[in-house]
Amino acid sequence: MKLSSLQVDRKYPITHVKRVGTRFGPAIVLTIRDTPDQILEVFMPRRFYSAFPDVDLEEINSEKVALNLVYKGQCVNTYAFKVAIERQ
Repeated sequence: MKLSSLQVDRKYPITHVKRVGTRFGPAIVLTIRDTPDQILEVFMPRRFYSAFPDVDLEEINSEKVALNLVYKGQCVNTYAFKVAIERQ
C-alpha cells in the first residue's frame, strides 16, 4: 500500500516492522492495522531506514512498545511524505 492511500491524521497501530532489500536499496516495511480484520503493509520513505535500529524493531515486534503510524499528508513544495510515529 502507498502512504498516500492512508487517511491524513488517522492513527494506524503498527503491528510489525521489517527491513527489506529493494532494487532502490534497503527499506522499512510497516505492518499496520487498518480495521480489526484488515492488516496492511506500507513501505516507508528511505529516510526512515536509519530511524529504526535493530533494538527498536525487536521491541516493536515483541509488542514491548506500542506505536502508531500517522500520515500527515504530502509537502506541497517537495512532494515528500510527512509521517509521524507516535506512542499509543
